Amino acid sequence: MHLPKILGGPARLAAALAAVALAACAPKNETLRTLESVVLRDSVPVDATLWLDHAGRAWVGRAGSLTAFDTAGNALGGMAVPLRGTPQVLWTAKGRTYLRTAGAAAVANAQGRQAGVRRSEAPVAADPRGRWVYTATRTGSVLGLSPETLAARWGWPDAGSAVTSLAVSPLGDRVYVALAGNSARQVNAGIEIRDALSGRLLSTFLTDAGMKALQVGPDGTLYGVVGGSVMALRHGPEGLKQLWVRKMGGIGGPDPDALRVSPDGARVAVLERGRSLHLLAAADGKVLQESKRAPRDAAWDASGRLWVLGAREIRIVR
Repeated sequence: MHLPKILGGPARLAAALAAVALAACAPKNETLRTLESVVLRDSVPVDATLWLDHAGRAWVGRAGSLTAFDTAGNALGGMAVPLRGTPQVLWTAKGRTYLRTAGAAAVANAQGRQAGVRRSEAPVAADPRGRWVYTATRTGSVLGLSPETLAARWGWPDAGSAVTSLAVSPLGDRVYVALAGNSARQVNAGIEIRDALSGRLLSTFLTDAGMKALQVGPDGTLYGVVGGSVMALRHGPEGLKQLWVRKMGGIGGPDPDALRVSPDGARVAVLERGRSLHLLAAADGKVLQESKRAPRDAAWDASGRLWVLGAREIRIVR
């Protein structure tokens, strides 16, 4: 990760809790198999975010800042984020760190200084080849932004509907554009699959509402949230085909906020911030583990362990 360098290596885990002890105090519906627990000295807000870097540090985002913690829960330092709202680290590439808040996206250089910002609530997605950063306009035109400054470089034709989410195939050859739908312009809710080189529409997969939180697994499987359900789709010769749908929660309950696909593509973490987290099997959507301990965010590390940020701790789940 290319956030500012912080002096001092990560400390050894000093706050590990035994799995038996954790199970004894776990509430009902708590089935996360916790390996370790990193205790934080101060509580974090419900909208706090979590990012893991390659040095083993956990970066927690709060309004206006990002703070790094070692595996003993010690704060190692951090960086100010001059954007309104809580920053979420999206990805890093070529010495740059890409962030977003509710109302803007930004890129920071290797020294942690802001190199560019785009003030918009539209989703952003990375090009695996590093050529562009994808985003959209209010009327559904997909834009290619400079990866260095986030300045607009090109745009595709207006789709006639707001874009609820974006994702890019692992090879960078297809862009998935989720549309909210617009009855006045006779545009249905769905996912447009577009050729990344030309913007040509390849096919459309219709949905009941605009799909949110699109994530692509390493095998190309596309995951997203529609209302209170998580859906898995696979691209084929005739476009996207539904693999499975998993309903999360009951009628009137909150919809999932985010998805996190494991590095090997075998599991999907489904997050409802401040309420619950479910671990699903990517193959069929089966619920493997769940937690009702008000998770704030979750992130996978390179070894395939899930780190779950709570109010005053980070749990590492196998």
